[in-house]
Amino acid sequence: MIQDRTISDKTKAYAVITGATSGLGLAYAKWFAGKGFDLIITGRRRDIIETRAGEIRETYGCRVDIVLTDLAEEAGVQELIARMDGKPVDVLVNNAGFGLGLEFADLDVKDIRRLIFLQTSAVAELTYSVLQGMKRGHHGTIINISSDGAFAPLPRNVTYAAAKRFLVTFTEGLHMELAGTGVQVQAVCPGFIDSDFHESAGMHVDKGRKGMFAFKKPEAVVEEAMKDFEKGNVVSVPDLPGKFIKILADFLPKKAYYRLAGGFMKKIL
Repeated sequence: MIQDRTISDKTKAYAVITGATSGLGLAYAKWFAGKGFDLIITGRRRDIIETRAGEIRETYGCRVDIVLTDLAEEAGVQELIARMDGKPVDVLVNNAGFGLGLEFADLDVKDIRRLIFLQTSAVAELTYSVLQGMKRGHHGTIINISSDGAFAPLPRNVTYAAAKRFLVTFTEGLHMELAGTGVQVQAVCPGFIDSDFHESAGMHVDKGRKGMFAFKKPEAVVEEAMKDFEKGNVVSVPDLPGKFIKILADFLPKKAYYRLAGGFMKKIL
């Protein structure tokens, strides 16, 4: 349960949100600010994140510390850990991420390394850095943003989907280890979100489409995921398209899934 936002009369607990410049990360920042948390948010686009931080401070009256850092590099992870040190961190949302949008053979190997580090080692190190304090306090929340791609890999999404699968497995394992400690973990696996993710990856998609595979607003995804969190659901697929995709991947014969997924990507790109 989300509670104990105030550690003392003068000190609020912190929620740390990575990749909070826009999209899902910004929506999580607003959600936790609305619950009474102070924030530490990360991003790389100074002008945008400073504007968003100012808006959150004005709307919610909370403290918002900004860490401009690249979490796809070890130095960036260590910078954030140093900024968290000594602060009462009660929430960690590992949201930072990016896509690549090309076939695996056409990628730059440096980009492959960066994506895998960001979605695996960075998440593990940040989680490790807050976990001891959470266990001592018998309370804490760790949310790892995965993707429906963790269950349903697609062409031109190979490295991203594989890294997101790590997050699901990592979260489920932590859930079992942390039983009885008061620390709750969740992996969130959304489908199509109306953010700048696809544009940043060089993927041009129709975000105005309607029906089953319409793009959802980040705020709606967060609301559904947090409802799942309150129910104790360790893996949240917070939208109907994501649920549908997971069912297809789980139950279709593999050869049929491969044909369907390949045709789907050709259609949407």
